[in-house]
Amino acid sequence: MVLGAFREAAYDEKDLFSVGERLERALGRHLSDEKFVTAVLAELHADGTATLLTFGHPPPLLIRRDGDTGFVEPSDPAPPLGLGALGGYTAQPHPVRFAAGDQLLFYTDGVTEARDPANRFYPLAERASLLKDPDPQSALDAMRRDLLAHVERPLRDDAAMLLLRHRD
Repeated sequence: MVLGAFREAAYDEKDLFSVGERLERALGRHLSDEKFVTAVLAELHADGTATLLTFGHPPPLLIRRDGDTGFVEPSDPAPPLGLGALGGYTAQPHPVRFAAGDQLLFYTDGVTEARDPANRFYPLAERASLLKDPDPQSALDAMRRDLLAHVERPLRDDAAMLLLRHRD
């Protein structure tokens, strides 16, 4: 349902904010029993920027060409989709510079909440150097192997990752 609502909204709406509002309305009508969906919507622009709209989802990790890393957190966080009516918050577009050589890693909370036997969370930002392989899939495979080595057992939650690279 979420994907269908997104596809319809992305086709019909003129900007990312309008897509987000439409998703919130659609999910508000269809989700019940305290169900919700976290999401990050991203729009890439030719001028070397990206606009993010975050609905209760973990912030993407930005890895700059020079190796500097940081989480891209919105200044005014919004709740997950389906819960917007409860708090009256609306996700606000969050622009970020996304220049040639930069990478954006989107991930689910199963990545950052994965714990090792000593109960320590996976240190995602510290492991950003694992994403250096020129092949994006190989880079993600290296991070997944490291994540599994960190927990030393099968993952208990989903751990999806999507890597965007701004090519030269």
